[in-house]
Amino acid sequence: MLGFALAYHRHWGNFWWWGMAMGRWAWGAFAVVMAWGSAAAADTIRLRADDWCPYNCTEAKMGYGVELATEIFAAAGHDVQYQLTPWSRSLEDCLRGEVEAVIGAAPVDSPDLVFGAEPIGVWDSTFVVRTGVSWRYDGVASLEQIKLAAIIGYIYMEPVGGYIDAHKKDRKRVDLIGGTAPLDQSLKMVAAGRIDATLESRSVLEYKLREMGLADRLELAGGTESGPIYIAFSPLQAKARDYAAILDQGIRAMRASGRLKQILDRYGVRDWK
Repeated sequence: MLGFALAYHRHWGNFWWWGMAMGRWAWGAFAVVMAWGSAAAADTIRLRADDWCPYNCTEAKMGYGVELATEIFAAAGHDVQYQLTPWSRSLEDCLRGEVEAVIGAAPVDSPDLVFGAEPIGVWDSTFVVRTGVSWRYDGVASLEQIKLAAIIGYIYMEPVGGYIDAHKKDRKRVDLIGGTAPLDQSLKMVAAGRIDATLESRSVLEYKLREMGLADRLELAGGTESGPIYIAFSPLQAKARDYAAILDQGIRAMRASGRLKQILDRYGVRDWK
């Protein structure tokens, strides 16, 4: 209990008003999480990904998914250490057990990752082009008409993912971008006319276009269906399933209390459920 008391004191400013605002049911449910987490030694959960705002942003701004994880694990007596690294490296480090978790993962990224029941949002593959360009995504055949920027290590919704994989060595069709801010680079390339289109999750694109001041220069051009994304845990970490369960219960409690909506509103995001 001492470990929890210290963690709770450190985060008192974040949690006092939250607890007062929660209904009895929501607080009771989340109390199970806090009791569970506080019964064990405090852990540091290393969370990695590249910049995928608004799910996860810079270390300073975090993003709504990192904010959720930080509050939930702090209430359970644990710390979250978030850092930007290229996605392919983030995933590899997590699968090797060198970090505890990645944010923004889907089951297609790896069947070996440990997923909870509660996603932190949804993703799709939405295309963006320069404003005024007539091209629109209309099935995989329409991709033959453009040069596309895609991100190294990313999984894209099918059939788009299959097209990118089949043409990833043909730079006349697909230009692969890496680094910790590959979407920023891709959008700048489209705006400059160096590439015809790039693609990302719709909510990420909408956020980035506003943030980068490109909303009047670039526009959405259709996309695929959507699916859930998660904070996923390393299969080589002994507490991976415990962490997933803590996160699940915390998200449910935050949704019931209204705290989830408060965080999402700051990023202009609607609840995905």
